[in-house]
Amino acid sequence: MRYDRQELIIGQEGQDKLKNATVAIIGVGALGTVATELLARSGVGKLILIDRDVIELSNLQRQTLFDEADVGRSKAVVAKEKIAQINLDVKVKTHAIHLNSENISVIKDASIVLDCTDNMKTRFLVNDYCRKNKTPWIYSAAIKTHGYVMPIFPDSPCLQCFIENVSLETCDMVGVLNVATTSIAALQTSLTLKILLQETVEPLLYHYDVWHQEFRKLSVKKKEKCPTCNEMFLFLDQKDDISTIKFCGSGRYQISGNINFDEAKNRIQGTCDGETIQTDKFLLFKDGRALIKASSKEEALSIYSRFIGN
Repeated sequence: MRYDRQELIIGQEGQDKLKNATVAIIGVGALGTVATELLARSGVGKLILIDRDVIELSNLQRQTLFDEADVGRSKAVVAKEKIAQINLDVKVKTHAIHLNSENISVIKDASIVLDCTDNMKTRFLVNDYCRKNKTPWIYSAAIKTHGYVMPIFPDSPCLQCFIENVSLETCDMVGVLNVATTSIAALQTSLTLKILLQETVEPLLYHYDVWHQEFRKLSVKKKEKCPTCNEMFLFLDQKDDISTIKFCGSGRYQISGNINFDEAKNRIQGTCDGETIQTDKFLLFKDGRALIKASSKEEALSIYSRFIGN
């Protein structure tokens, strides 16, 4: 009964394919929440959700899985809770981590990977990993009133074939409409379903401006000296220094350290959901990262040292 309208289009065999699929979603924000919800409602059997961030009030304008009661909590953890309310048949595994070359193997079981991130370094890392492991993935990005989507296959042009000069504009700087992020995520999810159903999907770069109703399909050619296509996986070889990261415009710092999470649960007075410990000063993740409200790097380091450890 749950999928009968959908099965009129894809059939029982198609529905079984979705049930047996595993989709990794990197970034559970404006794009990722929409993709996560649509895939869960479609009956995709397993979802792997990866996000290092916490929910802020400004996210609620476009991150459709979250509400005001979720502010301050881990995006990955809350998304899992919301999906459990939508479809208990979907198995959700969460990783509240900063994805890097040392932990990217958490997506190794994925049938397909969805890029719903907001930074190019992570995208290039995903590009290298998926090419090396012959895993299809779908690039997506949205800003202002428009966005891009491109499915990338093991033998198709890759991200480095068409992205060289990266705009420094971010949603914090120039804004974004929720109709743009929702539309781009819906297009990304539609291509995901087609790939899982083993229908033909071309590796085209799609551009959609929802405000001006402009839609384009762009052909991308392989770049002769593309390092990824020539199996030089530079981003997989990089060691990621994430000891201190300032989140632009948010008044928050990410500090990373080595901790015993179980010991920290007993020592730190806060709310623990199994993946994070939340206090009024910081959110501590299981992998030792803490998101700290502070006016400077020095203040953030001081809070980490005082309340969490050296």
